[in-house]
Amino acid sequence: MTVRAPVLGALALLGALRTTRPATLVAQVRPAPAIARPDTLRGVAYDSLAGRPLPGAFITAEPGGETAVADSLGSFVLVSARAVRRLVAFHDRADQLGFGELSAVRPDSAAPWVRPIVAIPGIATVWNRLCTPARRPGGLMGGIVMGTVTAADRRTRVGGIGLVLQWQAMRSLVDSVPRLEQLTTRTDSLGTFVFCGVQDFGPAAVVASSSAWRSDNVLVPADPSSLRRVDLLVGPVTGVGATATVQGRVVDETGASLPAATVSIGGYPTEILSGPNGRFTLTNVPTGSRMVAARRLGYRSADQRLDVAQEGVRDLVLVLEKSATLDRVVTRAERPRSRDAVELDERARANKGRFLDSTHFSKYERVRQALDVAPGVRTQVGRSPGDFVLRGRGDCLVTLWVNGVREPNTFDSMLARLGPDDIAAFEVYPSEVLAPPRFQTPGNQCAVALVWTKQHLARGR
Repeated sequence: MTVRAPVLGALALLGALRTTRPATLVAQVRPAPAIARPDTLRGVAYDSLAGRPLPGAFITAEPGGETAVADSLGSFVLVSARAVRRLVAFHDRADQLGFGELSAVRPDSAAPWVRPIVAIPGIATVWNRLCTPARRPGGLMGGIVMGTVTAADRRTRVGGIGLVLQWQAMRSLVDSVPRLEQLTTRTDSLGTFVFCGVQDFGPAAVVASSSAWRSDNVLVPADPSSLRRVDLLVGPVTGVGATATVQGRVVDETGASLPAATVSIGGYPTEILSGPNGRFTLTNVPTGSRMVAARRLGYRSADQRLDVAQEGVRDLVLVLEKSATLDRVVTRAERPRSRDAVELDERARANKGRFLDSTHFSKYERVRQALDVAPGVRTQVGRSPGDFVLRGRGDCLVTLWVNGVREPNTFDSMLARLGPDDIAAFEVYPSEVLAPPRFQTPGNQCAVALVWTKQHLARGR
């Protein structure tokens, strides 16, 4: 005999009557309908590590699935047909740091959700998750470097491999001789590692090695964030996949080929010159993460990290920029160059700071517009569009020097009164201890900005 669906439903209901009290049965059979009310959220996507907004963050509402995209200030407006209980955000920076999705949960309240924030967590939160029970030290030594170690096949995580992280330490403003400090650790079974208590902001170098695997000593770039992620590739010491071929081309900033440029790779015993078309080929290069460098007379040396997998590298492009020149600055043979001009060139060649020359400022109508895209600082506009101050990480006031003289970083500072054609060079150092000793001020922990005018550098004294 065939039992129809209504009969089956009745049988299920009878079973419920035998085992369930009437009050409970009513709640199960007739659930209270959900109240669907519209919701408008005006929120912010924010990077708490770097102290800046997350423009372009993709925001999704749950439930409902409505979406919004954060603008250049990290602000977004999301309109939903029902009450939003949770916001989920995605952003490239969060993915690169390993956070994945970012979320914010509505407080348990029937009141409107005022200014929700979806954010990359701050360094204190990350420290508690990764470095507890160790306490976070002060004195610019509370940074974290984390990452993974993968074999040259790009698939296999390598556990138990040793890592050494080194950096040039400047613990005190009176230290004239730099010292190397280091931390050591090992990867866990999943190939992940964490260094806690790294010097903030400044560059470092890390190497991974064991009896069977190794990488080159590669650069960990300076970053305004106290958290940096570095994923390393290691190659086998011997056997299959131990070496590979690297092919590439050396070009200038316009994309034109540069012949006769010297190319070298860490761990490779010899150097090679690029051919007439700028191309080069190196065979039997040890696999793993390595540093590759190119140099040519009249150009700044280019150093960058290169992951050499077992299948090799094709179409590597190394870009060399012409040595910094000071536009419209005339120096005569009979007049010696000023000390400031000589030291500026030395610092530019050493690449210890971040530099903008006159060609950058000539592209903008106002100095403030040129500084809006300067690395490591941001401008805060005053009542007049021409007035501004410079701020660094954490919204601190940047220490400002103009032509070697300490200037107040105020809305009507000398920098705000300069025109784009007046500036020959602009230097930024992410913290006081990383600035040249001549421009260090005891007790100041913010970034340092050095401004040089063309008229000042043209003087022969």
